[in-house]
Amino acid sequence: MQKSKATSDAQPQLGGLGTGAVVVLDGGTRVRLDDRVDYWPATGEWRPLGPPSNAAELAGGVGMTSLLEYLASERVRTGHPVLGPVPLTSDRRVTCNYCQQPAELHGGLAVYPDRKDLANRSFWVCWNCNAWVGCHNGTDQPFGGLANEELRHARISAHKSFDPLWEQGRMTRREAYAWLSKTLSIPSEDCHIGMLSLEDCRRVNQVVWDTFEQP
Repeated sequence: MQKSKATSDAQPQLGGLGTGAVVVLDGGTRVRLDDRVDYWPATGEWRPLGPPSNAAELAGGVGMTSLLEYLASERVRTGHPVLGPVPLTSDRRVTCNYCQQPAELHGGLAVYPDRKDLANRSFWVCWNCNAWVGCHNGTDQPFGGLANEELRHARISAHKSFDPLWEQGRMTRREAYAWLSKTLSIPSEDCHIGMLSLEDCRRVNQVVWDTFEQP
């Protein structure tokens, strides 16, 4: 086994779990979390460090979700509950379009802890629905409605289909969005991929293929 290497940064995606630095061992084969267990990404298993009283339960756990649930429950049991990310202050009110509850404004690292390039960006988030939306740079104005995981993937896919139209010089960006607005019959002020529904994102992929990609 290679010598342990402690990372210099905390692990914000664990929401307060961990009493010290996360330790990556064996070239990243396993990751030590909360000084209690090692997580093995290759197999999805997590294994106890030392002989905890519930070692049998720990050894039987598989998957990151079970791991985080265990660590969170241990923190509660020992009187050190997990602290959630602290929302930013804003006078704007944004509602989650899935559960209709108020969304919270957070910095980029609360949503994407591995994306330091988003540290200065803001996101409206509903943690219960695993949904969020980014804000216009330097503001708390959301691009559109919150997106859950399925919609986020659909918008990424739509960008991959649509963006080459203007990135590769087939037309200007303005012309590309004007074409998309007309083709989808969506008003130009609402025709931005970050504002599109799941169905409309799928339509983007289809109309780009039908118009430009078919031989």
